[in-house]
Amino acid sequence: MSATGSRTGRAPNRRSAVGLEPEVERSITIEDVSADKLYRRWRDPDTLRRIMAPFADVQPTGDGQTRWSAGHDLGSWTMRLADDQPGEFMRWEAQDDGALIREASVRFRPAAGNRGTVVVLRASLDPPGGMLGRVATRMLNDTVPGALASKSLHFFKALVQTGEIPTIERQPAARPDPR
Repeated sequence: MSATGSRTGRAPNRRSAVGLEPEVERSITIEDVSADKLYRRWRDPDTLRRIMAPFADVQPTGDGQTRWSAGHDLGSWTMRLADDQPGEFMRWEAQDDGALIREASVRFRPAAGNRGTVVVLRASLDPPGGMLGRVATRMLNDTVPGALASKSLHFFKALVQTGEIPTIERQPAARPDPR
């Protein structure tokens, strides 16, 4: 399983009423799987719930909407599927003020040399703490949001290629040897 995960660069930050909204963009190449198949898999509500598990609990509520909960400190919000181009692109918008993710999108495009599909995940964030939270996120170079986006993409790739997401839960590794 050869994988390439990369940071594809960052789009210019959008201006909000109070300052710049941080954005994060990450990509991964998934070999030998068509964009259409990846698109259908991402549209599955169970897939989104599973690949976003390290970050938030995602529950479908119907009509293209999902309820996201990122814990007590980060709150919960509703996302609505706003743009849908089958096999190519999906974009969600937050429906609530104070949502941690204001907008998110996933794009599917052919990889160079006919080697599979590049999946690009992009999110516009509104970190807690207002302008100070946005500044702190930018000062840390979007490290935490970038790591979460990368992890979600790797989870998606594993799920597509193997049918499961790797975990270290319930494994005896790192336990002291009783001898």
